Amino acid sequence: MTPEEKAERRQFLRIPVAAKVKFRDGGREEVWFTEDLGEGGLFLKTDRPPFVGTQLDLEISIPHVDELVQARGEVMWRHEGRGCGVRFIRCTHKMRNLLREYLEKTSPEKP
Repeated sequence: MTPEEKAERRQFLRIPVAAKVKFRDGGREEVWFTEDLGEGGLFLKTDRPPFVGTQLDLEISIPHVDELVQARGEVMWRHEGRGCGVRFIRCTHKMRNLLREYLEKTSPEKP
C-alpha cells in the first residue's frame, strides 16, 4: 500500500511534527521522534520498528505544550529501516483535547 493510499484510509488529519516520544514495550524503554502526528495516531521514526500488533505505552512531548500526552498505541504497519505507523487505542479525554488543540493551532489546513 502506498503512503497516499494509507493517508486516504485515515480518519484523522496528520501534520508533520518532530515530537519526542518515550515508549515502553514490556521491559524495554526507548526514546524516538515522530515524523507526523494526528488525533488518531503518529509515525515513529526508527531503524528498528516494533512488529505489527505490538502495543506501546507512549509519552509524547509536543512542542510548545507543557504537559506530556500519554496514550497507549498499537503498531499498525512497519517499514524496516524507516519506522512505523501507530494508532492510538487508549487516550484520556484530557490528553486527546491537548492533542486536538495543538493540531488545530498548527495545522496548515486551518479553515
